[in-house]
Amino acid sequence: MPTPMTHLHSWKNLFTHGLLWVALFAGTPSALAQGATAPQAGSTFSLPANTADGARFDLSAIGGNVTVVFYWSTGCAVCRDSLPELRANLAGWRNKPFSLVVVNVDRQAQDWLAYERVLGKMQVPQRGYISVRQDDSVVPPIRLPMTLVVDAKGKVVQRIDGRVAPEVWDTVADLLN
Repeated sequence: MPTPMTHLHSWKNLFTHGLLWVALFAGTPSALAQGATAPQAGSTFSLPANTADGARFDLSAIGGNVTVVFYWSTGCAVCRDSLPELRANLAGWRNKPFSLVVVNVDRQAQDWLAYERVLGKMQVPQRGYISVRQDDSVVPPIRLPMTLVVDAKGKVVQRIDGRVAPEVWDTVADLLN
């Protein structure tokens, strides 16, 4: 068990490294300052991203559908645990104009591609399931996972930061009816 002094020392290191990070980026144009940010409720949805085969993501792939957009990372356990629920709901609404777009924000594209290869071997992709990787020029959400509900006209009607909330599915059901 660490001694109180060791524990204090570790907090001091965290504080010092935090201040160092702030000092390094204060007053300089960082990737966070230069890139676009994740959409907010009320905004028109856009998504600069590529598919696993390197093609540009085209919004017409979801045109006219109610869409759940799920931002995630392979390093986020909550994100990975949410993906089966998302795919199950997609299957439940297979006869409705509904799409699921999962947007990976990993720093290394190969992490996402490795996950996609494993997933492809385990199951057949579903109609309406679109997996993309967000462009590096876009600032990833600060908190993962992040879920957006986009209506059939392309407007973001709901944003949930953190776990997928039941309200997401209520909103989708309301928009599909």
